Amino acid sequence: MADNKKKKLYPKETVTPRRPVILKSDREAPKDQVKEKPEKEKQPTIILKTREQSAPKDDRPSSPKGQSMESDIGQPCKIAQNENKEKKIIEKPSPPLKIMTEPIKLLDENLEFNPAALEFMNDASLNYLVVGVVGTQGVGKSMIMNLIAQSKPCEDICQRILNSHELPRESEFEENNVNAIQDQIENMNFVENPESKKHSIEDTFKFKMQDIKHIETGVHCTKGIDMYVTEDRVILLDCQALWSPSLIDEAANTNPITTRSANVVTVDCLQLASYLMSICHVLIAVQDWFFDYNFVRYLQTAEMLSVWSRGGEGGDEGGRGDTRPHLLLLHNRCAAPPPRASDAYRKAFQRSNLQLHSGMYLYSDINKNGIGVDGASKDCNLETCGSPLNMFLLPEISDDYQNKDIYRGHPSFETLAKRLRATVLGVHRHAITNVPNLSEKGWFHFCNKAWESIRKCTFFMEYERFLP
Repeated sequence: MADNKKKKLYPKETVTPRRPVILKSDREAPKDQVKEKPEKEKQPTIILKTREQSAPKDDRPSSPKGQSMESDIGQPCKIAQNENKEKKIIEKPSPPLKIMTEPIKLLDENLEFNPAALEFMNDASLNYLVVGVVGTQGVGKSMIMNLIAQSKPCEDICQRILNSHELPRESEFEENNVNAIQDQIENMNFVENPESKKHSIEDTFKFKMQDIKHIETGVHCTKGIDMYVTEDRVILLDCQALWSPSLIDEAANTNPITTRSANVVTVDCLQLASYLMSICHVLIAVQDWFFDYNFVRYLQTAEMLSVWSRGGEGGDEGGRGDTRPHLLLLHNRCAAPPPRASDAYRKAFQRSNLQLHSGMYLYSDINKNGIGVDGASKDCNLETCGSPLNMFLLPEISDDYQNKDIYRGHPSFETLAKRLRATVLGVHRHAITNVPNLSEKGWFHFCNKAWESIRKCTFFMEYERFLP
């Protein structure tokens, strides 16, 4: 009975199977968060260029998504195209260089620096030559500059120099003489020939020379420093007359004449000479006498003050350094070579830093230089004069210069003028400053700083105190 009780069976119930419980891991993030996370980490869109209504569709910047699609396809990126276009706009071609048709003031009448010539300077030009000239009144400084500035040979150069001293003639007619006016009108040619006009413009002298009015009144022609840049990038500097009495009369218009007026003019001229020694490759010292001792002493004083204005011997104030220009001693209107002048120049400049042995000489060397000067003067040769000195002689132009039958004792003026120009342009172009690869604009800025330092130098004022 007990077993039967134990084996009592109950009716079977339908039991649903239980699913296993799967615990969720904390490492797994919900799908909603996974979708939201990249949206939060998405970088903001940077607009490189604003859209313009006038811009075409291809030039408009596209979104980063569009850029990636275009890069996948293999098309160029539009942003790179925009950058290239911006670079082309920035890199504009330099404006054409202006050609100087007439001289311009580097230092005006009041000896103030004039920055107007900067637009004629070439910033890419490094092969330029600076030539300056100094001398007393009426020795022919402007004429020498005109000879060097001639880019093309001129056949009637002597006639032009002779006519430069004459005043332009004014036509005078009587009131009742109508026939003379009619005859002149009939003979006039109103048809302009452009070739002859162009030829006359190119052959005219750039620097103004003294006429008969300046010579009779004793007034200097050039005021300050005139600058002219040739097509061959030769910078010519024509200086006013040194210690001329007309400078004192001109200064009397602003300040009354005192005992110090002559000393003030002397110091101003010394500053001009020292300034040209600091900024020139070649300095031409012109005189029309056989040997002017006072002029040589003047050059020595200007060199001494120019060295001290740079901070003493061997000093380098502001990167200027020791310039040491080539000094060319030129004698104008020579009838005969000055006797033993080369020996006097050697003794006078034996302690000078100026370069006097640069190959700019007149008498013939071993190759004879194309002109026979040895036969004209036995004193000017290598045996008697020694090593060549920078000394050149130009004869006086006579009215009968065209007569070839007259024995002159020297080559023609045209031959010597060509020789002078070739000698000056072929000289070694040393570095004016310690700045490497100084361009024309860099040289022009250096000229401004050099003049300011010379004007502010106290050594010139101290030198004025010792003048009588």
